[in-house]
Amino acid sequence: QQIERRRADLGDVLIFDILLSSGGIREPDTVFPPSDVESLVRLLDAIESSHYDALKKDCLVYFLLKWHQDGREDRFQVERCIPPQFGSLADAYWHLDTGINIPRAVSILADARLNRDYASRIIYAISLAPDSAPLIVRYIRTAKPLLTEPDDLDIYTLALAESSLREAWLFQRTFNETDPTRSRLLKKTLEWCLSRKFAFSLFRVLSPNECCS
Repeated sequence: QQIERRRADLGDVLIFDILLSSGGIREPDTVFPPSDVESLVRLLDAIESSHYDALKKDCLVYFLLKWHQDGREDRFQVERCIPPQFGSLADAYWHLDTGINIPRAVSILADARLNRDYASRIIYAISLAPDSAPLIVRYIRTAKPLLTEPDDLDIYTLALAESSLREAWLFQRTFNETDPTRSRLLKKTLEWCLSRKFAFSLFRVLSPNECCS
């Protein structure tokens, strides 16, 4: 149930779902998460029959073992000689898919050795975490993913605004004046400012100190 709830939060697609699909496993939500031993065997058989090489198959199994949260994936990594960067990337994806310790995922993804795939999924997963703004900014500034999707740009701009309105303003100005992205980000920033001003005003109205003064 925990996995299904998280999948729903992430728009019905986990990063692990994408990894399974990329290996040729159709309808990954029908095999993951497994509900019993029999369905676990089906999942492992699907991984073994996937298009991936042996290393990537081992990384998928490593990911599954992390769900036990008892360190057994570390023993598997040693036994199967999984390189550290592959294990670290699987760790980051696991944190993002579970929503557990998102700051740890951001720290891992700052490693320049790791690939830059699935940036949109990563940014969205980070955005669901409590106090996500500094995490989003840190991820984008350290991992330096290519931001091309409107949603990614919107999330990043508003994350910047949380810490520095000036930085959000300067970021939208990096786009050409004729680029509709610039006007959209400016509008998003202004809407954010107005919503914050309204929330602050409402807080003052409802504040007990104000009521008693």
